[in-house]
Amino acid sequence: GMSAQTHASEMTSAYQQYQQAVSTGDTAQTLMFAQQALEAGQQKYASDSDNLFALKYNVAAANLKAGNNDAAVEQFEALTDLATEKFGALSIKTLATKLDFYSALTANHDERVVRITSLSRGELLIREIMEDLPDSAAKYPADKANMYYMVASKLLETGQIPNRIEDVKATLNAGLAAAQATWGEEDLRTLRQRQLLGQLAYRSDDLNTAVALLEPLTSLLESKLAYTHPVSLQVHALLEDAYTRLGDPEKASYHSNQIAAMKPWQSQMEPLKLTSKKPEYPFVARGLNGNSQLEVVFDINPQGKVQNARIKEGTGSSKYFEKSALEAVQQWRYTPRFVDGEAVTAKDMTVSVNFDANVNARNFVIHMPSTDYVRSEAARLGESTPRNR
Repeated sequence: GMSAQTHASEMTSAYQQYQQAVSTGDTAQTLMFAQQALEAGQQKYASDSDNLFALKYNVAAANLKAGNNDAAVEQFEALTDLATEKFGALSIKTLATKLDFYSALTANHDERVVRITSLSRGELLIREIMEDLPDSAAKYPADKANMYYMVASKLLETGQIPNRIEDVKATLNAGLAAAQATWGEEDLRTLRQRQLLGQLAYRSDDLNTAVALLEPLTSLLESKLAYTHPVSLQVHALLEDAYTRLGDPEKASYHSNQIAAMKPWQSQMEPLKLTSKKPEYPFVARGLNGNSQLEVVFDINPQGKVQNARIKEGTGSSKYFEKSALEAVQQWRYTPRFVDGEAVTAKDMTVSVNFDANVNARNFVIHMPSTDYVRSEAARLGESTPRNR
């Protein structure tokens, strides 16, 4: 009995430290305390308990966050089997586990390599998830809206569309209908479903459809909130690029200015990446061996635009890679840096730019600014200020 109490105390302490590390974003500490909590929890909980499953899940998620992709893949694969056995193949817990397993697979370099003759494990898994989704929703109707929302968010978060575009559109439309019926028109999750459909149209270069889907979102959000929501920022960035490519500089300028005039939700804010362009692998460099990585240094002006981009000294890369990297980074779009509520220039930002000869560059990558400051699962647009969790 004394031994069990000791392990319970160790587990509680480690778990509290784990939660603190998560809140501060310290990935190394998060992983260390997640592992400590699991070790202590294995002594406290039975092998088939939900608590032990959750502790194992925390370790896998911490490994994924820390970039330990091989370990995360192995752990989420085991967790997927365990979730299927414990909760059922079609349950929302199993779905969530599979989606994180998919994230681990797509984060793994070997899984990202384009294969001509076969599908990667990640592609096979997400196809399986989408095929099972209607059955999952039918078996657990109370979870239907959340299930569709989770899958849609993951698809566009990773930027990979493994199925036919029409199939993905059908999934997103089913999710939107479920969100409208469950949460209503003005719930943030419903609006996110609309945004996802617009982003899919954007990725498909169906720019007119993207504009039609995305334009109403910003006016609705900005009329209801006293701060600029990350969804609005993303939409403005996409619309700026869409109108530029459609040859409408006036509307492109309007959406660019809306980002510059954003109302921050914190007085001190570092820049958030909204869109980025993958660099083209230089044709003249295709005869070189292997891939290349170099670092680019740049400033972000008070409008959120990249300026003064240059290659970091000592990179030692080919001039062909340098030109392509600079051309790409100069098209990235950020929110401004805020100091005491005022937009200022962010000096000497540094990013690593990777070139992979085996992967074709996609155009603009859509990034997901954090919405941790708002309880999105219950947020209504009638709220004028962010709420703490």
